[in-house]
Amino acid sequence: MDYDGGVGRFSNVGLRGRSGVKPVPIRVVLADDHGIVRDGLVAMLGTEPDIAVLGVCDTGEAAYREIVRQRPDVGVLDIAMPGGMTGIEVCRRVRDEGIKTAIVLLSMHEDEDVVRQGLEAGASGYVLKEGAGSELIDAVRKAAEGEVYLSPGVAGSVVGALRQGQGTRPPELSPRERDVLRLLADGLASKEIAMKLGISRRTVDGHRAAIMHKLNIHHVPGLVKYAIRNHLTGLDA
Repeated sequence: MDYDGGVGRFSNVGLRGRSGVKPVPIRVVLADDHGIVRDGLVAMLGTEPDIAVLGVCDTGEAAYREIVRQRPDVGVLDIAMPGGMTGIEVCRRVRDEGIKTAIVLLSMHEDEDVVRQGLEAGASGYVLKEGAGSELIDAVRKAAEGEVYLSPGVAGSVVGALRQGQGTRPPELSPRERDVLRLLADGLASKEIAMKLGISRRTVDGHRAAIMHKLNIHHVPGLVKYAIRNHLTGLDA
């Protein structure tokens, strides 16, 4: 693949096969400065029929430009890349500019401060590179659905770090809203929550909207942080 300004693009991402129109895949832009790692991740994601890698980058600046240009569903970003922008900084800038691309961060580090910074920047996923196989695929799918994914290796440290900042009494949620929030924080998608609680997906979405209104938190990563700080996750069951 040729790189132009730190970006490599795929021209074979199509929506039509021999039998007609295929379901629209999850469109991904991936960034990692290590060529072997980058190529391996592209090859792995490329085996999934519901995921299409639109472009790959080797710097944070190139990743930001590509996300702005292509508006993918998900950006998979290494946290530590050369140049002026880290993966977290790209994530923060994407959020600040109102771009709807969900960001999944890749890292070799389990450091709770780094994970916390990623979530505060608005990341929808944090995947350790040592588990960047099926975990990354799950994270991409959940991020595309508006959910959050954390590698099991960092979940415990995130809980500890975020709970240190808990403060005033939280707004009152109904028992069902607490159930929905707990399952969201545990990484379940809306349809999975609906099945687990025996209610419709529309009802789940209604509860989520009510929770966001009550808490004045309007994205899922923020709800996850809130649930952890207030002991509303499955880890407290």
